[in-house]
Amino acid sequence: MVVEVQASTWDKEVVKSDKPVLVDFWHQMCSWCLKLNPVYEQLPEKFGERLKFAKVNVLQNPETQRLAVSLGVFGTPTMKLMCNGRAVGEIIGFKPIDRLVSEIEDLLKKKEECLAGSTPLKL
Repeated sequence: MVVEVQASTWDKEVVKSDKPVLVDFWHQMCSWCLKLNPVYEQLPEKFGERLKFAKVNVLQNPETQRLAVSLGVFGTPTMKLMCNGRAVGEIIGFKPIDRLVSEIEDLLKKKEECLAGSTPLKL
């Protein structure tokens, strides 16, 4: 399942998540985002309980735009791997499912390295 996240639910759904969250920053006028949507929707079944999946429509309102910009999202589609409230990796642009799964696996390995020597970010 992919969770639709608003700026108002960011803390609950992403920052306070008990597992890493891959957030897809997208919008309805982005053709590559629309092409990525069905691929992204398949990811939860490939990663099971290891990862949570969320989407933020960056053009939905000014708050989601500010959220995206504050995280360094300047183009869509951009996927950020969030862990304990901080971005620990990103994937930019459309990727076929096999390549996307491989890149997410690589990000998850880096996330483990990052968490081994860090403390949770307090926002």
